[in-house]
Amino acid sequence: KRIYNLLKFIGKIGDEAEYNTFVVGGFVRDLMLDRENLDIDIVIEGNEEYFARVFAKAKRGKVKIHEQFNTAVVTLPNGLKIDIALARTETYERPGALPTVDIGSIDDDLKRRDFTINAMAIRLNEKGFGDLIDHLHGESDLEKGIIRVIHDKSFQDDPTRIFRAIRYEQRYDFRLDKHTEKLLKTAVKNDFLSTITKQRLRNEILLILDEENFIEMINRMKQFDLLKYIHPKISLSSKIIKLLIKISGLSLFQSVPLLTDNASFDTTLLKLMAIFDGLNEEEAKEASENLALTKEYTEAIIASKTKLSNALKAISDKSITPSGIYKALNGLPTQTLFFGAFKAFDEDTILKMFIYSLMENEKPLITGKDLKELGYPEGSQYGEILEDVFYAQLDEKVMTKQEAIEYIQQKYKK
Repeated sequence: KRIYNLLKFIGKIGDEAEYNTFVVGGFVRDLMLDRENLDIDIVIEGNEEYFARVFAKAKRGKVKIHEQFNTAVVTLPNGLKIDIALARTETYERPGALPTVDIGSIDDDLKRRDFTINAMAIRLNEKGFGDLIDHLHGESDLEKGIIRVIHDKSFQDDPTRIFRAIRYEQRYDFRLDKHTEKLLKTAVKNDFLSTITKQRLRNEILLILDEENFIEMINRMKQFDLLKYIHPKISLSSKIIKLLIKISGLSLFQSVPLLTDNASFDTTLLKLMAIFDGLNEEEAKEASENLALTKEYTEAIIASKTKLSNALKAISDKSITPSGIYKALNGLPTQTLFFGAFKAFDEDTILKMFIYSLMENEKPLITGKDLKELGYPEGSQYGEILEDVFYAQLDEKVMTKQEAIEYIQQKYKK
């Protein structure tokens, strides 16, 4: 009801400005599928900047203009974002390039879209409010459960549509139309995806990892030989699929108080670690570069290789001391530790990681200032003494500050 009233209001602004006004794309698609979608895209045949400013003022919202794309975003006080765009045509100079935009009609605007199911519009003007514009038979394809490109050069113009085709197919449990599948395979064969930037590739992969059916989508990527764009050595073994299933069901896992500082799971990073699990350190670094991942992500992924293997091996020793656990796990990024818990997936490992998380917050009984007061000369020995006494503290060989001082005095000469 709230959205209906908002769309009515947007149509009223269109009438006052004498602009044909439409809601388009994913909102229309999901409305027909009876799915919630608050991504509202408005297309007008008129001046989008003027329209956006009038709308924002009327609704006390904030407006951001993107002149080069003839678009504007209005953010309402409740946080809802409305995209407003001028009806436009697009031409692509070469595969993978960003399009050259020109003024057009609503029909032109719908023709430039990726798939027929996303190329429908609903009129918002009072006269004809609610009329569906569907010259490309998107409604029919929705009913049949088909993903169909609008023209034969679609994947060539924008190769990221390959990933989108897979996303929509698996999200809605649809199928690619035969001709679209053939065009997709040809686009992969012609290596059109090598024309897009690393950032655009990363964005598409992250969108897939964010989907509920991401495992099916990654499997589909494998079938179409798309994983090589992340790294040629990536293989989706049954072991990796099992890891991904564990990670995607981690709500069951959050009952385990793994870390006490409320560090939350970064599911995207954990999924990437699982997908990269069959790669060695060097290959994982290359894959991270291919996706232009952040330094933080790359470091956590690389740490999930040799460092994590060594740490898991060390803590699997039944006779390991608390300080041994601390030494083995200290320095590993939090998300790498989480990944280790999923990889091992046994109570003993998880318990030891929990013990480590408690030790991480342990305050040392002795500081450098204490050593100075005890008469120890400043120097490299400080680090050694402080580390040793801290490990003794973790192993409960010393329980109080006085015991720690006695431990140091017995062991270290001034």
